[in-house]
Amino acid sequence: MANKRHYDGARHKAWRAKVIRRAGGLCEACRRYGRMDRDGLPARATTAHHIIPLEEAPERAYDVTNGMALCAMCHNKKHPEKGGKYY
Repeated sequence: MANKRHYDGARHKAWRAKVIRRAGGLCEACRRYGRMDRDGLPARATTAHHIIPLEEAPERAYDVTNGMALCAMCHNKKHPEKGGKYY
């Protein structure tokens, strides 16, 4: 992962927590389309996704409005270039 240092940093972890908290801990994509997990509950968000990629707008790396809370499945769909595997 090219930006591993960024993703392991305390500032990124704080940004991730804010993005997920803002979404109420639920996957924004699943909630938008009414998808539920296998227990029939709204999918829990595990990842904060940069809407505008870091490579395009590094100045927005920690902007909460540039974040989207996603479950692993939805995040993998956003990044098919990473092989679509669960983390």
